[in-house]
Amino acid sequence: MLIAKSRFLSLLIFLCVAFSAYAEDKKEGSAPAPGHSHSGESFNEGPRQSAVKVDGTGDVHFPITTKWSRGQQMFDQGIGQLHGFWFYEAERTFRQIAAEDPECAMAYWGMAMANWENSKRAKGFIAKAVERKDKISERELLYINAQEAFLADEPKDIKKRRQKLIEDIENIIHKFPEDIEAKAILAVRLWQFSRQGIPIGSRESVDALMQQVFQNNPLHPAHHFRIHLWDGKKPKRALSSAAVLHSTAPAIAHMWHMPGHIYDKLKRYSESAYHQEASARIDHAKQSHFQVLPDTIHNYAHNNEWLVRNWNHVGRANDAIIMSKGLIDNPQHPRLNHFGRGYCSVSFGRKRLAETLERFEKWNEILQLSKTHYLEPTQKDKLQLDRILLMSRAHFELGDKDSLIGVSNQIKERINKAEELKKKKKDEARQKAEKEKKNKEETDKMVKEAGKGSDDKLKYLRPAIDEINVCLELLDGQKLNEERAKKIKRKKSSLALLHLKYGDPNKAKELSEQSVNENQNRTVPLAVRIHVLEKTGDQSAAAKEFSRLEKISAHVQLDAVPFSRLVPVVQRLGKSDDWRVKEPWRGEDFGSNKPQDLNHLGPLVYEPPKAPDFDLLGEDGSRISLKSFSGKPVILIFYLGHNCEHCVEQLNNFAPVASDFESAGIELVAIGPEPLAELAKAHDLCASDEKRFPFPLFSDLESGSFKDYRSYDDFEDMPLHGVFLIDGKGRMRWMDVGPEPFQDIPFLLRESKRLLSM
Repeated sequence: MLIAKSRFLSLLIFLCVAFSAYAEDKKEGSAPAPGHSHSGESFNEGPRQSAVKVDGTGDVHFPITTKWSRGQQMFDQGIGQLHGFWFYEAERTFRQIAAEDPECAMAYWGMAMANWENSKRAKGFIAKAVERKDKISERELLYINAQEAFLADEPKDIKKRRQKLIEDIENIIHKFPEDIEAKAILAVRLWQFSRQGIPIGSRESVDALMQQVFQNNPLHPAHHFRIHLWDGKKPKRALSSAAVLHSTAPAIAHMWHMPGHIYDKLKRYSESAYHQEASARIDHAKQSHFQVLPDTIHNYAHNNEWLVRNWNHVGRANDAIIMSKGLIDNPQHPRLNHFGRGYCSVSFGRKRLAETLERFEKWNEILQLSKTHYLEPTQKDKLQLDRILLMSRAHFELGDKDSLIGVSNQIKERINKAEELKKKKKDEARQKAEKEKKNKEETDKMVKEAGKGSDDKLKYLRPAIDEINVCLELLDGQKLNEERAKKIKRKKSSLALLHLKYGDPNKAKELSEQSVNENQNRTVPLAVRIHVLEKTGDQSAAAKEFSRLEKISAHVQLDAVPFSRLVPVVQRLGKSDDWRVKEPWRGEDFGSNKPQDLNHLGPLVYEPPKAPDFDLLGEDGSRISLKSFSGKPVILIFYLGHNCEHCVEQLNNFAPVASDFESAGIELVAIGPEPLAELAKAHDLCASDEKRFPFPLFSDLESGSFKDYRSYDDFEDMPLHGVFLIDGKGRMRWMDVGPEPFQDIPFLLRESKRLLSM
């Protein structure tokens, strides 16, 4: 067996050395691995498909030296994309310029700028720019030199390099005072570096700098940077920029999102939600068009979770639930989107769904969803506790004491396990300290550190059991007093409702008032306040607060519990059943046009793109197309031929679990860019005794399907590794494309089952 394995590995090594089908030498005697860029490591990541002219990326002009007739136009597009933080597409645009004009130094500078948070890749790009800086203008040279110095390893103090970059950009402005792009870049760097140890001395001076830009171009996308400048300090100062930003670059989703920051900070939640919804729809349209997974797009998940929050504030309960579920339903990926990663679709979706369900008192729905993937159990301790607490609150509100006791027992079991583990770890640490002859101070430190993990768990487990115990006491007829109330970790509006039902009505009024004052212009706290006042007999105050609610009621979902509870008030005041008022147009500080329907921008939630069809010939002479699967799901494995060591490794990783995919109703098909006669050679490299992969291999000698599925490097004219899950309706449900083949096959199997079950 070992001999066979050794021969197999030797063969792979030989084939890998011999491989040269898609590669040019990077240096004499070496060639890039299949799927890897000829241009260097920096080019392996990022977009590898061609760029096109995109309308609506910003009215900007940045003169450069280029031999390509469309180079200047495309470069201006890339600068606009940079201003909109659309970094991935900016890099694509700049790389297209380099593909058409390899000697264009500024194209590589642009790629470095698109990777300003990834210094490793940026260094590779700026090195290419430096190699070409002998045939450019003085102005271009200053830009390249500034970025080269910033990316250098010296001085070691990054703050000094940041300060030097600011000085270098200022020098460009001094030599070329009409260069408004330099002023825009300086403004954004001053803001960015203020978050990295270099405080802004005067925000007004930075604002004045940007006003020079706007004097020259009133709709310059630098309005984006002005919003960032004032967002956390004086958001009202940026209202004029919020009103026009989406008009400066309407094709970039982030330029719709950012005005939402300002309106949100000013508690104008409807206007904020309008912009964030537009951003979500544009992103979803782009994802389908470019065939990319949602979490590949900058700020996508954050934008949509913020949209959910604002919909909660204005009372759009169902929409908030739909969007939260959509985020959870999005394809997961080990690099991009999974529970272990905080800033992504599934993590944000789970959190916002729980918040929305609790806010709108959807107790039965919580319990129903706990049996689905939306609120399924998780191995993440804190997430699982949040789930348990959410369910406990549902059981309590529904009066299900037995189920609540069951939840209590679950948490007690977790507490006991945490305490046992803590004791074990501390004992082990003490024994180790004694063995190493540590003094008392060192021993105490080791013991304390050993128990830290368990202490962290107990910090949130013990309060959870305290809250459940109080809820059990309330169901037993106890009163909610101040001491018990301290053990319930809920929002003030929720505590007000608890006091109204189980405790002190006056305390309920006090808490509801505090909640309204702390959450101005939010519909749910105000609705709770009205309900509390009505129930405590203060009808005059209830009527007054109702008039406040009416003003912000345009998007209220009337059948949601916080609002349906107000029917007695509505009837007493002689209001119609639909008492909502039409949302007024806010005027010029919202933009030149009145809010409009946003459906034309794209779908509200992510929709998988339609998979391209293909017509390929197999090793046995059979033909295959997408229609061949007759509504059955299929995984397409694009491999680079039997000469690719990693491809063979991937096929051998698929082989042992092929039957598992089959059991799940999923076919496996491998497609390689080699002639029919060569397909059998891949089978020869199968690690199984049968020397044959348990799935068919098909030939795509012209790489047509590779190109259609964007599993192809357009810039270097070479196929890339790719894996695609196509469902029975012909939609791309999951994908991975890159220089390395996807190897986590167990993850793919689990994720395929999840996606196909929805």
